Amino acid sequence: MQYQHLVEPTKALNGKVAVLFANDEKIISVLLTVLKQTNIELYLYDVEDPTELIRSYNIDSTLINRVHSCQFESEQALFNTCSNDLAQGKVTVLMKGNIDDSKMFSFILSNRQFVENYGYLNHVVCLDIPQYHKHLMMSDVYFNIAPIVEEKKQIIKNLQTFAQSIGYQQLKVALLSSVNSSNRKIISATDAEKIKLTFERIGNKNLIVEGPLTFEYATNMESVIKNNIKSEIAGDVDAIIVANKDVGDPLYKALKQFGQARVASLILGAKFPIILNETSATKQSKIDSLILALKIIS
Repeated sequence: MQYQHLVEPTKALNGKVAVLFANDEKIISVLLTVLKQTNIELYLYDVEDPTELIRSYNIDSTLINRVHSCQFESEQALFNTCSNDLAQGKVTVLMKGNIDDSKMFSFILSNRQFVENYGYLNHVVCLDIPQYHKHLMMSDVYFNIAPIVEEKKQIIKNLQTFAQSIGYQQLKVALLSSVNSSNRKIISATDAEKIKLTFERIGNKNLIVEGPLTFEYATNMESVIKNNIKSEIAGDVDAIIVANKDVGDPLYKALKQFGQARVASLILGAKFPIILNETSATKQSKIDSLILALKIIS
């Protein structure tokens, strides 16, 4: 699947997007761009009134009618109302605005009712890498620091659910390591062996999980052929599971900075899509993430 298919805006896309602390010029610019391209409604939760900032963009009155500002006297009142609105389905997407990561994480994790079947949350980045022949997913590079084996299994299950929602018939998942075979001294390799065996026993034709695999063999078909690597997915993976944040974060940022990757990202495992854009995320990345969230619920 190609990245552009995931982030192409259309008027058929709709949803009610809750944005926490939206009174910020960069955030408003992203929201109004997507508002014009789709049929969404915006619910802006803030302790300040963003109305004047929105009006400064001189947008059409029909668009203004789809923007709902919710102003509160305190952050606690804001969080309580947003939590209730999400629980009742009044809003269907949650997006981080001008708020610290720690506060956003705390809001999400303190509301266990947000989590589907009280399961596990993970962050996925969807990458459009010019040197790779298709869209590539990677998890977890942002939300979970060092997931254990059972948590990585849940990450894979969340990825499969997500992939199905955006049109995948089969998902090829690589468990990333610095080696391509079992090695007791390398935790990522031993974890990969355990996880691979679990999914082999399940025997789901629509989900192929292999590892350990290096990044080269996971994504470079030329190397796979040259080195006669025996694998169902090597050189053609859809998703990569990294060992921990220490591995995932620098790899992800290197692909953005030096690989010129275009990026969208979401939190998976909740009852609704959650958008946790980094402070350094570009406007295009924020737009892509919001469009991707809308694709899931539309």
